[in-house]
Amino acid sequence: MSTITELQAKMAAAIANNDVKAIEEIAMEIVKGKADRRKSEAEALKKEAEELAGVREKLAGELVKVMHQVKGLNKMLEDVKVWSFTYTRRGQPDVNGVEVTNDRVSLAIPQAPKSKKSGGGGGNTGKTKDEFGMSLDEVYNKFANEEERGRFASAEAVDVKFATEHGLTSPKQSNRWRIKNEVKKRALKEGLLAPTK
Repeated sequence: MSTITELQAKMAAAIANNDVKAIEEIAMEIVKGKADRRKSEAEALKKEAEELAGVREKLAGELVKVMHQVKGLNKMLEDVKVWSFTYTRRGQPDVNGVEVTNDRVSLAIPQAPKSKKSGGGGGNTGKTKDEFGMSLDEVYNKFANEEERGRFASAEAVDVKFATEHGLTSPKQSNRWRIKNEVKKRALKEGLLAPTK
């Protein structure tokens, strides 16, 4: 596989020669390389998470001990209806990828349940399976292209890293869910997917 510098040179030459076929082939190689790099990054993050799992578990236990030393902490949390919190160190990215300038604690509080919109009695629930006869995962697996799969692998690595760093038992799904929905929208737009109802 060519390096990105070699691909840039090839692309410049193809553009200068107005060679559309070569431009398309180089673009595909760039996209494939991006997907491969993201997959490699995801695998490296997964391996790192596995290697550090025991150390991180021990650290989590030490942090619990520190929390127990804060007199009345549980009562303080209960009084303001906080069920957990996340500590982010200065210089680290927050959940949105923005660097934290000061140490930060985010409190998790109960959320009001979302009200269901009334559609006038029954009807479609809006779920992918109900609408298209396939789950969102099945739609993604069937229609995702290499570039989308690369972005998904990268999002998965970010989610796993975040979960591991924050002691979560399972990674959040929002980034991957968004990409799956983008695949669904593209498949609909391109006529690859159609509602079954």
